[in-house]
Amino acid sequence: MDRIDALRLLLDVSEAGSFSSVARQRAIATSTVALAVSQLEQEFDTRLITRSTRRLVFTHEGEALLGDARRIVSEWDAALSGLREDGPLAGPIRVTATNDFGRIRLRPLLDAFQARHPEIHISLLLSDNTLDLIEEHIDLAIRSGPLPDSSLRARLLIRGPRVVCASPGYWERSGLPAHPRDLAGHNCIILARPGAPLSTWSFRDSDKLLSVKVQGDRQASDGDVLREWAAQGHGVIHKNIWDIRQELAAGTLATALDDYVAWQVDLYAVHPGSPPSRRLGALVDFLAEELREPQ
Repeated sequence: MDRIDALRLLLDVSEAGSFSSVARQRAIATSTVALAVSQLEQEFDTRLITRSTRRLVFTHEGEALLGDARRIVSEWDAALSGLREDGPLAGPIRVTATNDFGRIRLRPLLDAFQARHPEIHISLLLSDNTLDLIEEHIDLAIRSGPLPDSSLRARLLIRGPRVVCASPGYWERSGLPAHPRDLAGHNCIILARPGAPLSTWSFRDSDKLLSVKVQGDRQASDGDVLREWAAQGHGVIHKNIWDIRQELAAGTLATALDDYVAWQVDLYAVHPGSPPSRRLGALVDFLAEELREPQ
């Protein structure tokens, strides 16, 4: 069997968790999948997968090979795509984004992209935690910056402020804060991160950075929940403006302290450092065009 095909099957096994699942997905014999893995083990002279009656477990060497296999297959696909510029886009793309942005802005765009390219298969992973692209087998992450230095590649999609907002009804009951320090008297809804809830909000006051500790009676690990609570009048949130554009337009949320915005937040399309496949490059181009702010 061709080495690239064998590596593809190995990657499929890591995703599906069994030889039989891969065989069903690809409409091939289970023995073909087992043969591909066996050939790789012979070629590398090491066991890649420990098999039992219930599950498959990748060995240390197997996990190491998976990372190389993804890079090799991606680069091979990119090379082939360069020779097939006129062919239809096809194949899988795994994407991750935050809960709010993923549900409100990204999902409809992915639907539109698939409508244009029906042979593309999208997997969308929503999480407000930063996922490891390599370990989670992710092709593209939509992340806000600044980004840490890494081997990842990034393309700027949009830029906007992180704003303080609440429902008009809440502001009417509790009063608009005139200064960030006034948030001490407000019920602030906090995004909960493992071991470190985001209860310190940053502002800029006369060219000086100001950090304000906030508190309230609600916190959640899902940004979408924070947005809904705020729109229902339960308190104040600190959100990227692209997450709440619909609510601002509809009047269910209103901003405050706009003169104290700390900085503009950049939103990037991030992918592993190897050259992207043609389908991934097309998706990034599509997102950049659709998210571009009107001039």
